[in-house]
Amino acid sequence: MNDAKRLFSFVFCLFGVAICLMPVAQNARATENNGWFSVPHGAFHWQLQGEIAVDPASIAVIGADLDETTALQVAKWRKAGLYPVCYINVGALEDWRDDYHQFPTDVVGNAYWGWDGEYWLDIAHYERFADIMTARFDRCRQKGFLAVEPDNIDGYEADQSNRTTGFKLTREDQVRYVEWLIDLAHDRGLAIGQKNASELVDDLVDRMDFALLESAFRLGFMDEFDPYIAQGKPVFAVEYFEEGADPALFCPAARKHGFQGVIAGLELDQTPQNCP
Repeated sequence: MNDAKRLFSFVFCLFGVAICLMPVAQNARATENNGWFSVPHGAFHWQLQGEIAVDPASIAVIGADLDETTALQVAKWRKAGLYPVCYINVGALEDWRDDYHQFPTDVVGNAYWGWDGEYWLDIAHYERFADIMTARFDRCRQKGFLAVEPDNIDGYEADQSNRTTGFKLTREDQVRYVEWLIDLAHDRGLAIGQKNASELVDDLVDRMDFALLESAFRLGFMDEFDPYIAQGKPVFAVEYFEEGADPALFCPAARKHGFQGVIAGLELDQTPQNCP
């Protein structure tokens, strides 16, 4: 692409994004200290596969997979006033992703227990695949997403168990990588959230924009994410039907913490149920 075409594309992109942001501003507040739209508090539709149908009147935030979602779909959501969040697996690699073979073989580790075709990444040496991850974040932005959900930022915890990554990752490795991911998102005008990894809250809460928890009620780590609410940042707490989620027990606990409670299927292939 020559310089003239590149400049035209950049200007056109900025113009298009400005138009697309207008409906979202009704639900999201842009602060003076950042260049991205904050994630709104409200009902969360989290679905990473299958046909997604949402009612804009009852949903504020929608989480969808980068590769499974088209730019046209994201544009429709934003026009309806929804806040779209882009799912990216940053800590493990799935063999069905189009960019799977771009990763150096020596950064692909042990199989991720319980998920066929998924393997841990050597995030201690993320520089080896930084350009590939950067391209994923760029695609989120280009498709019109407003935030990123970075999955599997807890590889170092796996190395403290019997389900190891194969790389002997440390907490320091994990924090360094996540700090880089935060910069990657914010430099592109994208919000970014903390996904699980409760031991990292103190390190990340000041810079992350929201939190997304899985099975926190069942496993007893909801308290650790109260600092997000104290800073006015939303927390979406998800429990799973297959793990015995009981709305009568979970929903009051979520409300007590100020979290948006969600009950979903483990495959995230169907419409979730939000707590009232």
